[in-house]
This record gives sequence, C-alpha cells and structure tokens, in this order.
Amino acid sequence: MNYRMMGERIRKQRIFNKMTQENLAEKANISVSFLGQIERGDRKPSLETVVNIANSLGVTVDQLLTDSYKIAPKSLVDELAFLVREKSEHEIRTVIEVTKTIIKHNKKD
Repeated sequence: MNYRMMGERIRKQRIFNKMTQENLAEKANISVSFLGQIERGDRKPSLETVVNIANSLGVTVDQLLTDSYKIAPKSLVDELAFLVREKSEHEIRTVIEVTKTIIKHNKKD
C-alpha cells in the first residue's frame, strides 16, 4: 500500500471539492493535524478513517486507493471514469471520440 499516493489523492479531491483541511477533518471526525499527516503519507489511517474521509469527499474508497495499489482489470473502467471525472464536457467528449477511434481501428486487425 502506497500511503503517500493515497494521501495525494485525498488532497487533490479535497481541493477539487473546494474544502479546507479544517472542513474535511471536521466532516471526517479527525483532527486537522492527523489529516495533514495522512495527506503527506506520514501516517497510516484506519479503514474506518479512510471510509469517513471518502464519504466526506463524496467519493468511493476505491477512488482514493486507485493509485495506491495495482489495478485489477475489472477496475480499469472505474479508473477511466475517475480520470475524466474532473474534466470538462469537451475533454470528456474528446476522450470518448478517441476511444471510439481506437476500438474501430482494433476491430480491423
């Protein structure tokens, strides 16, 4: 488990949600200093804490752990969905069109 990567994902999602460390810590029922240590990868949170953080951020635990463990093939669609989650509609449509082109090209082989 790469706790630094998980902490980075938490921090990025917190910033995306326009939350301060104080806001998230309060919602997740942990101290601000503990949250900071989690975001830096200095401390290992319990499963209960990770679940509380995920719920407070409005994401799944899997989304917070995606970069922290090797992704199984069944999670690849979830990874793609997470990658485009923060993108504009135009960027998402571009990804869709590129994907369609790749699939069409691969069918010809």
